[in-house]
This record gives sequence, C-alpha cells and structure tokens, in this order.
Amino acid sequence: MLPRPLLLCLQGLLLGRFTQACPPPCQCYDGTKVFCSGEEIWDIPEGLPGNATQLFFVETSLTTIGSGPFSNHSSLARLVFLNNPSLSLEAGAFGEWPRLTELEVSGSNLSALSGEAFGSLLELRKLSLTFSALRALEPGLFNRMPGLEALHLQGNQIEALPPKIFSPLRELRVLDLSHNPMAQVPDRLFDPLARLQVLKLSNISLARLPLGTFRLLRRLQELSLDRNALADLPPGAFSGLTHLRRLQLQHNALTSLRPYIFSCLPSLDFLNLEGNRLSALPAGLLRGTPKLSQLFAASNRLETIPEGIFSNLFQLQTIVLSHNRLTHLPAGAFRDLSSLTTLQLDHNNLTALAGDTFHNLTSLEVLDLTGNRLQTLPEGIFDFNDYLFGVAMKDNPWVCDCRLASLASWIRNWSAPLNSQTFCASPDHLKGWALPALPQEQLVCLAAPGQADSSLSPGEAETGRSPCTYSDPEGTVQLTCDAAACHRLTVHLPPQRALTGQGPAYDSDWVLNSSCGRVKVSVAIRAEPGVTAREEEALSHNRRSEP
Repeated sequence: MLPRPLLLCLQGLLLGRFTQACPPPCQCYDGTKVFCSGEEIWDIPEGLPGNATQLFFVETSLTTIGSGPFSNHSSLARLVFLNNPSLSLEAGAFGEWPRLTELEVSGSNLSALSGEAFGSLLELRKLSLTFSALRALEPGLFNRMPGLEALHLQGNQIEALPPKIFSPLRELRVLDLSHNPMAQVPDRLFDPLARLQVLKLSNISLARLPLGTFRLLRRLQELSLDRNALADLPPGAFSGLTHLRRLQLQHNALTSLRPYIFSCLPSLDFLNLEGNRLSALPAGLLRGTPKLSQLFAASNRLETIPEGIFSNLFQLQTIVLSHNRLTHLPAGAFRDLSSLTTLQLDHNNLTALAGDTFHNLTSLEVLDLTGNRLQTLPEGIFDFNDYLFGVAMKDNPWVCDCRLASLASWIRNWSAPLNSQTFCASPDHLKGWALPALPQEQLVCLAAPGQADSSLSPGEAETGRSPCTYSDPEGTVQLTCDAAACHRLTVHLPPQRALTGQGPAYDSDWVLNSSCGRVKVSVAIRAEPGVTAREEEALSHNRRSEP
C-alpha cells in the first residue's frame, strides 16, 4: 500500500485547478488527467472525458475490470490502479489501445492473471504489477507486448516462472522480480533479454546461481542479488558483464570469495558486500575493477585486509569496513587512494595505528574510528590530511597522558563537536573527562619507579631540561623538577569544605616518588581575612598551579 501522504501529494500534482466537470467523485485537470478516489467507487464511472490521456484510480472499491469500460478512450497513454484491494482483471480488460504506454496495478489482492488480460498493447513501454498477491504468471502473458521496456513484478507471491516467459520481451531494459519467494530461477531464463540494463533479484530466497545465469546480458549495468541465501558464487558468475556498474550482494551467506570473481567487471563503480560472513578478502579481489568508487564490506568477520588490496583504485572514494573484527591494518593499507573521501573503520578491534596509516589519503574528509580499542594515536597521524574535517573517536579506551597531547590539540582545533562524547578511560583522576575539554597541562606522563622519567609534555621535552615528575601512588599530586628548580606542582584536591576564616581550609602532606628520588610536599590553604569564598576559590586554583 502506498502511504497516504504520497497519495495526497500525487493528487495535488495532478489536479491543480479544475477546468472541466467530472463525474463525481472523480476530478479532472485540463481535461486530460483524471483522478478518481473513494470507497464509494464500485465501478468505472460513466462520463469520463473521452480525450483523457491519464487515468488514476486510487483506494476505491473497484472489483472487476471487464473488456468494455475504456473502449471510448483511444487517447489514453497512462492507466494506474493504486491500492484497490478487491480489484480483478477479466480477459481483454484493456482491449487494444494504440496509445497506451504505461499500465500499473499496485496494492491489490490480485492473485492470478488470464493470459488474455492485456489484449494487444503494441505500444506499451512500462508494466507494473507490484505489491499484490500474484502467485504465478501464465505462459504467453507478455506475447503481445513487443515494445515493453520496463517490467516491475516486485512484492508478489510468485514461486516459479515459466522457462520462456520473457522470450517475447526483446526490448526490455528493466526487470524487477524482487520480494518474491522464488528460491531459484530457471536456467537460461534471462537469455532473450539482450538489451536488459537493470535486473533486480533482491530478497527472492535465492540459494544458488546456475552457471551462466547472466552470460548473455552484455548490456547489464545494475544487478541486485541482495538479501538472499547465497553461500557461494560460481566461477565466472559475472563473466561478460563488461558494462556492469552496480553490484549488490549484501546480506547473503557468503563465507568466502574466489580471488578473481570480479576481475571481469571493468566498469564496476559500486560494490556492496555488507552483512555476509566473510572472514577474509582475497588479495586480488579488486584488480579487475579500476573504476570502483564505492566499496561496502561492513558487518562481516574480517580480521585484517590484505596488503595492496586497494592498489591502483585511483577512483575509490568510499570504503566502509565497520562492524568487523579488524585487529590491525597492514603497512600501506590505503596507499594509492588519492581520491578517497570517506573511510569507516568503526566498531572493530583495532588497538594501534601506524603513524603513516592515513598519509596517502590527501582527499580524506571523513574518518570513523568509533568503537575500537585504541588507547592513543601517533603524533602527526593527520598531518597530511588537509581536508579532514570529521574524525569520530568515541568509545575507545583513551589513555590521557602526554602521548595523547598532539591528538587532543588536533581535536580541539578541528573536530571538537563530533567528539564531545569522546572520554578518557585513564588515568583514574582523568577518567570521564571529555577529550576536547581536557586542559593541555593535564596531559602528562608519570614515570614508574626504576624507569627513566618521561617529560611532562612534548613542549617541555623540546627544551632539553630532562625533568623528573614526582607523584604519589594515587596520581593526585605531581611535581615536575629539573636539575635547576621545580617548575610545576599539580594537586587534585577533594571537595573543599566551607571556609570560616579560622584555621586551614585544607592541610595535607605527601611523599612523592620518581626515578630521581623522593620529595615531601606540604600544602596548606587558609582563608585570608576579608576574602570571600569565591575569591578564596580563585586563590586556591592559583595555588594548585604554582610551585
């Protein structure tokens, strides 16, 4: 059934202003377009304009179309029945109309068609018998439609097709058999359709492809095999399809692919492998598809991708590898992809990325790393991606220390809104901090006892002072010193009690350790006479940042 808003929109487009009286409850526009709708319509109304070129019957109570109601409409070019659930067609219902080019019957309970239902429609170009209850098609049903170019049969209950049902349709360009419980197609069913450009076999419960099913479809440009039960593609399944541009194989049961299954598709632009059971992709899988621009392989079981699988795909713009099991990417995984704008690696098991992983992607605009196991990223990993404006990184266990300083700065400058929900997982005192809001001075590295101490930040490392960072076991107090002096003290205090003006508001001692030795730090915060609580808070903040 078509949605009610769509029907109202269609009615509005057809009607505009009324220029001629029509038999109620129909409405006419310019005397050539007629729109009839309403449950009170049980038969074709009398008095319809004889020069009408388009007739629409929408959501009526029409039951039977016999052989006579349109005998006086020799100018009719388009006849449409939408959502008329009780409709049935008698033999010769549509007679011999010299000008009829489009006929549609959709959304009815029509379960069978007489072989004579369509008479002789020599000029018919488009026939739609969709979303009804058709269970079978009689042999010879299309014998008197030699000029048919588009045949839509999707959304019925067709379980089998006569082997030569399409033999008369030598001019057919579009064939849609989707959403029928066919399970199989007869051998050589499509052989007569040498001019076919679009073939849709989505969701027909197809479990296997007979060898050579498409071998004579030399002009085919789009093939949809998605949402079936295909577990294997036979050798040469797509041989000869040199003009094929779109291939849809998503949501099947494929566990593997033959190395050169797509090698005969030099015009392929769009390939969808989503929702299968692929654990690996052969290294040479895409070598015969130089024009590929969009590749979708999400929701499989891939643990890695072969090195060089994308080599020489200079027109590739989109790669989607989301919801797999990727643990690592080989060196140079994305080399030669100078046109790539979108790369989705989200919801995998990636734990680390090489610093040059994205350096060749000079056109990259969108990168999704959400839902992996990344703790940090190498400094400068995005230095060669001048057009990169969106990097999604939430749901990773980010370790917010000095190694993340460069990335945090990049996020604040270029991708903060997209990462407002990107949080630190450690250390404990920063857990839950949103990365874009994290102050740069918080990103420090603490030295473990007995190890050489790391610098407080990349900036201090460049000064050559080789500072030591002293810390308590909880990481709540950090003191950074070099050979000449101590330069920074950071203290994370618990919630402060109300200030009374008498006695210390906070007073505590710590023993801090580092590889350089041990130091004792005492901090006391007192309310000064005449200082308000707000001013004392400001003073307390200053004391936390001064040695």
